[in-house]
Amino acid sequence: MTRKSPFSRRELLRTGAAVAAAATLPSWLGSATAQTKPKNLVIVFNAGGWDTSYALDPKPGSTIVDSPPGTLERFAEIPVLVDASRPKVRAFFERHAARTLLINGVQVRSFIHTDCTKRILTGTPSDSNPDFGAIAAFEHGRELPVPYLVLGNSALSGPLASITGRAGTTNQIAALLSPEAAYSDPGSNGPSPGLEPTAAEESLARRYLEASTERLRATRGLYGSNARQVDAFKKSLERARLFRDFAASQPGLSKREYTPDIEVQMEIAVTALRGGLCHSVLLQTSGWDTHDDNTEQTERHESLFGALSTLVDKLDQERLSDSTLLVVLSEMGRTPKLNAGGGKDHWPVTSALVFGAGVRGGRVLGATDDSLGALSLNLGSGTADPNGRQLQTGNLVAGLLEYVGVDPAPHFPEVEPLRAFT
Repeated sequence: MTRKSPFSRRELLRTGAAVAAAATLPSWLGSATAQTKPKNLVIVFNAGGWDTSYALDPKPGSTIVDSPPGTLERFAEIPVLVDASRPKVRAFFERHAARTLLINGVQVRSFIHTDCTKRILTGTPSDSNPDFGAIAAFEHGRELPVPYLVLGNSALSGPLASITGRAGTTNQIAALLSPEAAYSDPGSNGPSPGLEPTAAEESLARRYLEASTERLRATRGLYGSNARQVDAFKKSLERARLFRDFAASQPGLSKREYTPDIEVQMEIAVTALRGGLCHSVLLQTSGWDTHDDNTEQTERHESLFGALSTLVDKLDQERLSDSTLLVVLSEMGRTPKLNAGGGKDHWPVTSALVFGAGVRGGRVLGATDDSLGALSLNLGSGTADPNGRQLQTGNLVAGLLEYVGVDPAPHFPEVEPLRAFT
């Protein structure tokens, strides 16, 4: 699907030249596009570790797994634990099971939040590698104003930082787009007198930054990582301008205040994809780390699946569903048994939900045993296979990249992708 950009051909060409990979990025990122049609990517990252027994990987009646109240129902070929306390979970699968693919038994091999986040997003234990949203954005959208738009704080861009626009938890979008936000004192309700620069002052500051950049390039930034850092900074100046131009074409975008509300993030994400601002978007929810009271998972699941229903509707309305892969995941699961305080602790096996872009839904790939341990599977079919292997995060991430049209081999040499999405 071809997207219409609100920018002129000249602006897009200039942006594309500014992010030429060969000049500023590692050679292993130079040419990894697969021969399938590129797909947009929306990642919904649920930070803290969800309890997969609440819906995605149910174990009702188990004496080994402490499950929440509910009954097991099938939607297409997907077994889901549903309950009157979680009506939005049921509603999502009633409407969308035929287009939804679940992946269970993802082995993250860690109990630590930061380590699990690295593994589930990058497919590696390294925080210097880019996550799969950044890789897809670089391969398919590097000419766009903000190829990878991050609305949370857990994305890992690594050497692809220059193509990433981070909103984060301090609302850099508002500060970037709104002078009132950028030049006000903390705690004030508006711009502080004398702080907001005039047009002449902004022009002077920009000329100073450009001259300083070129001086640094001449003295210290001709080669290697120094050159890449200088180029990345120069590109960030250009991207800030293009971002402002985009916001000006989308009424209300620059007026948004920070909120962790996933539905507000979704509005920005769909607007950005529809308008050609970006190729990949990362959204984020929090509050899943339920050590003290695992019943909080009920509200988190309700909020998430209600939001996912809204997001699917928005993608359908904008005719983006066929060209956009939605990936919903959390960095870890929760232990099978409740702890002494009624909560659940960290567990190194998790699940993922994949939707749209031609995925063959109504199915579950992978599996866990009666104690939520990851079972081996066949990476080609996704079915349980005692002669196969456990699904590692590298297999999952490589498979997702391949499905959106990126050759995973340069990023994950000798890693077999999961190939069961269709």
